Amino acid sequence: MNALRRRFAACLGALLLAPSCAWLPEPGARAGKIPMPRVDKTLAAARQALPASPRWPSEKWWQSFAIPALDRLVETALADSPTLKTVEARLRQAQTLVDAEAANQYPTVDANIGFSAQRFSANSVQAKLAGEHFRQLLINPFVLRYHLDLWGEDKAALEAAIGKAMAAEIELADARLLLSAAVAGAYFDLASASARLDAAARLTAERSEWLKWAESRLSTGLSSTAPLLKAKMDLNDAKQQEAAIRAEIQLLQNRLAALAGKGPDWGRQVASAPLVLPRLLPLPNDLPLRLLAHRPDVQAARLRAEAEAKLIDVAKTAFYPDVNLVSFAGLHSVSMTDVILQGSSLAYAVGPSIDFPIFEGGRLRAELQYREAAYDAAVEHYNGQVLHAVQEVADALAGWQKIDEQVNEQRQTLAAAETARRLAESEYRSGLSDRRGLIEANTAVSFQRLRLAGLEGDYCKTAVQLTRVLGGGYLNKAVE
Repeated sequence: MNALRRRFAACLGALLLAPSCAWLPEPGARAGKIPMPRVDKTLAAARQALPASPRWPSEKWWQSFAIPALDRLVETALADSPTLKTVEARLRQAQTLVDAEAANQYPTVDANIGFSAQRFSANSVQAKLAGEHFRQLLINPFVLRYHLDLWGEDKAALEAAIGKAMAAEIELADARLLLSAAVAGAYFDLASASARLDAAARLTAERSEWLKWAESRLSTGLSSTAPLLKAKMDLNDAKQQEAAIRAEIQLLQNRLAALAGKGPDWGRQVASAPLVLPRLLPLPNDLPLRLLAHRPDVQAARLRAEAEAKLIDVAKTAFYPDVNLVSFAGLHSVSMTDVILQGSSLAYAVGPSIDFPIFEGGRLRAELQYREAAYDAAVEHYNGQVLHAVQEVADALAGWQKIDEQVNEQRQTLAAAETARRLAESEYRSGLSDRRGLIEANTAVSFQRLRLAGLEGDYCKTAVQLTRVLGGGYLNKAVE
């Protein structure tokens, strides 16, 4: 045993003195991660109109709208969506790969039994066994294999697997955020369409009343055919608009059902509550500093880039000798009878197995270059996600300010139209004007309500968008 240990130590010493067997190419320039882009001017303009808060959106951010129907829809989607379950399955796959790589850190023990019977040719080079029948029984109840991770291959592979599993977990959080935002956006589209349908129905009724008035004017000879034809065209336009909104409602119900993992019939029971506009969403005080920590898509991209860097280390270890420790103990015999009864059948061995990569035809260099290119692609993907995240925040802030102004202006327009309607109604009752003025005033109010319902739906959707681009309730504390 002492001699065996000395030989083993000598082999390891020679191995450590040799830096490599295959030629390891010089490292080239690698892609670098970009810093957080400056958004001070963008935020300065937004902070003048929006309140500030030290708090970010909460984990269940949709509950801030205080709409029970929306809460139920989002919870159903998060529980039953096939898309989300697919991402969850990918996470489980990544976690099992971590377990598989972790197993390489430990020795393996197995057992094997082999039996063979053969006859050597009388003309064979095996002179001693020429023409003889030969049987062999091998029983190895203990076979130990252990990979000596001298160059850190197994460790780097494990760290890469852990990084990808963490990225998959963050991608699940991103999928939950995207799904909840999609459900909330579709819900507010449905609520807006329902409000627009009510306004469109009133507009149709008023166009119909206008047609009756034109017909009465024509029958009494007080008007020509032109006003009647114009009234018919306006009524047809109103009916088409009402039919289009009804079809839009059905499509939105189908979409909500699909997002929730249900069939179209389930979506028919989805109804919306009257639109209640949320207050101005406050901006987090430390938005520029901690934005990247609250964006799950950015964090997942960062972890995948770091995992690719570890895989470069794995590819580099292939240029060095690979050492495995192998040992076994068992019973070997050419006789079926004495394999157990005689101690002379005992066999054992222990020692290193060393593979030296000398010539691989360029395979090792190609694998290394592939991993380096994969790392560069992952880093550039991360850089793109950072720029995309900042752009989304800037766009959402601009959209929020725009829609807020539009809603306020449209409310003033509707108030003016209602004032004009009340004035027309007063004039009609006092006999100062005919019914035409009152019908036109009512039509103007319905038209402005139709526009306001659309803008209020966009207002709520913009609030959802702003919450989503801020990362929802996600927070990676490791990068705070």
